[in-house]
Order: sequence, then structure tokens, then C-alpha cells
Amino acid sequence: MAEQRRHKITEAAEILGVNPWTLRRKVYKNQIPYIKEETGRVYIPAWWVSQQAGDQPKSSDIRCAIYARESSSENKAAMSSQIDGLTRYATAKGYRIVSITKEFASGLNDNRKKLHKLFAASEEFDVLLVENKDRLTRFGFRWFESLAPFRIEVINSADNCTNDLMEDLVAILTSFAARLYGQRRGRKKTLAAIKILEETE
Repeated sequence: MAEQRRHKITEAAEILGVNPWTLRRKVYKNQIPYIKEETGRVYIPAWWVSQQAGDQPKSSDIRCAIYARESSSENKAAMSSQIDGLTRYATAKGYRIVSITKEFASGLNDNRKKLHKLFAASEEFDVLLVENKDRLTRFGFRWFESLAPFRIEVINSADNCTNDLMEDLVAILTSFAARLYGQRRGRKKTLAAIKILEETE
């Protein structure tokens, strides 16, 4: 596995001309990106140090991973369009694309195997490119952004399509109804709620 370029905190502080404790405090407060190993040792990504030092890395030196998500495998055409747009954007920025991950799952699903695998390989890229925030997660995007050891770049601030939102809403209703009424009655309650929503559109 390729190792993400990094600096020890003392090395990064020397490059930036600051006290190492200044960087440590920023790490503890999640104010800067960092890489934490299982041993507890903390490193600062080289790309961030270069940006702060005013020595911007060449775009071609920035390794980019693309993540695209659609709620259903029926949306293969939309997935192709999404991948095409992300690839064009990365190429225009001059990024070096190192991986493309396609996943069909709800944005509410926190057990997406391909997304977990992508995060496990975080040392292999510097930037994660997504079409919009909802493609990565329906809720808690800021947590992803602050905790990820790489930069997350969103190319479109617009929300997902109505169909995708409706499917996530159905997933929420089904889950909560099942807990409240049991699986069979919960499904009936969900269908009734969906019918009301459709009639009020």
C-alpha cells in the first residue's frame, strides 16, 4: 500500500516556522488535517504543509480518489454520468486519479462496504472527490470532513435528485415503523405514509 506523504509534527512546525505545540493544539481541536496511526503517533499531510508554506504542490502531484454513489442499481445511467462528470473535473484540475469507487446504496447506510474500504486505503490518496455532500453521507458531512486524513472536495453544492431523497425517506420511515410496530405492521404504516406523501406532491 502506498504511503501518503507526511511530516512529523516537529518537521511540519520547522517548515512553517511555528512552535510544534501550536500544531499539536490544532490537531487536538481538529482544526487541521492529520494522520493518526494505530500506535497513536500523529503526522501532518505533506500537501497541507506545502499549502500553508505557500509552496503549492503541482496539481499532477495530487492523488485523487473518486467516490460516486447512487441509491439503486437501476440508476446505472445516472452513475455513468456522475463518474464522467467527476473524471472530467479531476482531469481539468490536473489531479492524478488513482481510484474510482462506484457504490449503489442509500446515503443513510453507514455500512457501505466500498466506502469503508476506501477510507481504509486513505494513505493512497490526498483528495477525495464527490459530486455533492449527499453522495458521501446524508448526515454528518462535517464530521467526515474534520476527521478524514485527506481533503474532501465537493464539486457541486446542489442536493441530490428528488427520487434519491424519496428513497432515503422511505428507508427512514420503514426503519422507525418497524421498531414501533414490528416488521409486518411497520411496512403497512410505511406504505400508508408514502401514499399520503405522494398525494400531497
